[in-house]
Amino acid sequence: MIQIDNQVDFLRVAVFEVDGLGHQPASPEFDAWIDEQCRLAIAEKATPEWETRREAIRAMLRKGGFKPSGRSKPAQEYLARCLDDAKFPRVHPAVDCLNAISVRSGIPISMLDRQAFGDRMQIRLGKPGERYVFNSVGQELEIENLIVVCGGVNEEKPLGSPVKDSMAGKIDKTVSRIVCILYAPQESVSENLLQHWAETLRQSIQRFAMLQ
Repeated sequence: MIQIDNQVDFLRVAVFEVDGLGHQPASPEFDAWIDEQCRLAIAEKATPEWETRREAIRAMLRKGGFKPSGRSKPAQEYLARCLDDAKFPRVHPAVDCLNAISVRSGIPISMLDRQAFGDRMQIRLGKPGERYVFNSVGQELEIENLIVVCGGVNEEKPLGSPVKDSMAGKIDKTVSRIVCILYAPQESVSENLLQHWAETLRQSIQRFAMLQ
């Protein structure tokens, strides 16, 4: 069950869970799929539609009072820059699927350990002074006024966002059950379009990142 705070009534989300995640090495078939997704993404991000969506995602984050710039850019913009530099990240089959679909769609996506949430999750704006560690070297993201998805006790612990996910929620090789959250502006991304990309991501995870 997910609850969206009234402060973020401008947000549209798609959420799905996958159980039975595998942690096998990438296959040649998967490598070829990723290469194809990168080729498609390079073409798609050169279109006016992708650029319009990039601006809409930034405007969505600014509505809450967050400044999406510098190291706090939406996640799909970082991925788009990696494409430009021919250094698309390869992390784990499930995460690689997410990154490919996020950069193609122009939509930021979280992939988190479902066990970190308990029975419910809440989406709200980050509170004054809130922050979380987002990488293995201990760097922190200041999340005041940022859209965050929360779980744990009373659904209060921030675990992910459209910018970077927290280390407390990220998956590792012990995780078998995940939840994915796609974030988009209500005014410019239709429910059908968001569900299309959610289903595309779900199918790619089931194809390439499930237990064999």
